[in-house]
Amino acid sequence: MLSILIPTYNYKVEALVNELHAQATDCQIDFEIIIGDDYSNQTIYNNTDLSKTGQIKLHRSDSSIGRTEMRKLLCKKAKYNWMLFIDSDMLPTEKEYIGKYINALEKNTEIKAFFGGYSYSHQYLKKDRLRFRYGIKREFKSALDREIKPYRNIYSGNMLIRRETFELTNPSLENRYGLDLAFSWELESKNIPFKHLDNYTNHMGIEDNQCFLLKSKEASRTIRYLYDENLISSKQSKLVWAYKLIEKLHLTKVLELKGRLFNPLMSWMLINYKPPLIALDFYKLYHFCKK
Repeated sequence: MLSILIPTYNYKVEALVNELHAQATDCQIDFEIIIGDDYSNQTIYNNTDLSKTGQIKLHRSDSSIGRTEMRKLLCKKAKYNWMLFIDSDMLPTEKEYIGKYINALEKNTEIKAFFGGYSYSHQYLKKDRLRFRYGIKREFKSALDREIKPYRNIYSGNMLIRRETFELTNPSLENRYGLDLAFSWELESKNIPFKHLDNYTNHMGIEDNQCFLLKSKEASRTIRYLYDENLISSKQSKLVWAYKLIEKLHLTKVLELKGRLFNPLMSWMLINYKPPLIALDFYKLYHFCKK
């Protein structure tokens, strides 16, 4: 009935696997768990007994292929039509996590994909992590709030999806940070019915400020690439919406100039202090415009 697929790279998944295995067992369903190790250079699963009636399998790639390609590979290896993709740095917030997804797909037979949403552990509250503040303010939303602008709130790190839907919508793009937007565009352009749920996973992989800032820059450049290639619209990205507005006002050159002047100061402040998140927005918009 359910294939649980976990792509990972240098992140230990034993706690996640054990929790998902226990929950799926309690639901009394047919299931499998496949861990996709993207050529890690450290141990990601310590349990040497992978049997557990053959329900847990570990696949290790021969080279690093990235999360997008690893998901494709896991899809090919999955034997059930419903696939639960969960990132390795996630952990369900409730013991009914699997059960909620099962109930949702049984009650919504016309729906092809479900998105449970992200939440954030308060263990990072006192660590002044920019990633944590961004997640709490921008990503931790109820299903009702996400449904207001459904295509801007697609988080594939906690996603239940039918096999044929995934094969139809998973973007065939080179490995980049920030490709959920391209996936969102595929859902929209192909008119795939999906649903947001309050079925959260805690995001445990909270990077330090410098690492998150570099990922934000990379994501901004990815979004610009997707926009230039007509692979996303303003429905997928607030950055695209903001860019189209300043372009309409003929302010792109002004923003690029000011961004070039203040980018070093912005970077330093975002790494070392706690400026309002609008500073991060400007930083990302500058790198989007910079092309």
